[in-house]
Amino acid sequence: MPQKLNVGRRTDFGSRASRRLRRQGSVPAVIYGRGGEEENLTVDRKEFMDEIGYTRAISMIELDLDGAVSTAIVKDIQWDMLTDQPVHIDFLRVSPDQTVTVPVPIHLMGKPEGVNMGGVLEQVLNELEVSVRASAIPAKVEVDVTAMLLADSLHVADLELGEEVVSETPPTAVVATVVAPTAVVEEEEEEEEEELAEGEELPEGEAPEGEEGEAAEEEEKAEE
Repeated sequence: MPQKLNVGRRTDFGSRASRRLRRQGSVPAVIYGRGGEEENLTVDRKEFMDEIGYTRAISMIELDLDGAVSTAIVKDIQWDMLTDQPVHIDFLRVSPDQTVTVPVPIHLMGKPEGVNMGGVLEQVLNELEVSVRASAIPAKVEVDVTAMLLADSLHVADLELGEEVVSETPPTAVVATVVAPTAVVEEEEEEEEEELAEGEELPEGEAPEGEEGEAAEEEEKAEE
């Protein structure tokens, strides 16, 4: 079932009017697409956060404007950097069979074998850009990482997506990797440096540090 939101028609414009709307608990919005006219709307902030929240990866939304219902998806959200609240929302009109491109969150499932071996799991890619029918947008992409060993990397090409879901993210993009702990890497580098230092040989004829100074002093005493 599509999410449902009640929206109002926006009649006042400008930054001052927008600030007044936000103080009243509403968010300025706009809807466009599918050959329809662009309409300026208002959305109740609490209702939007309860129904949609911070993710755009949801199926179609039914926007009810005075009884007239439009099907849409969230195209863009502008957020306040300080309050982490929406300040403007873009809706795109769609039909159920229309193909759309949207970001879908990636959820890593399980504990990799490489972590049991002392490694650390790092998620490099948090969202996957996909093309899919508007009525079939997945809520998330679940990825099983239990078989990953130390130094293994998982790429977009390795993901198992549904038949109707096509990735728009490059197949070579890294999704996750299991790396050795930083402390271990630093210890190995230090050991290598020490081994190199111990194995260094002085050039022929060059005295070890400290001996050259002692030889110079003996020569000075002999001249006296």
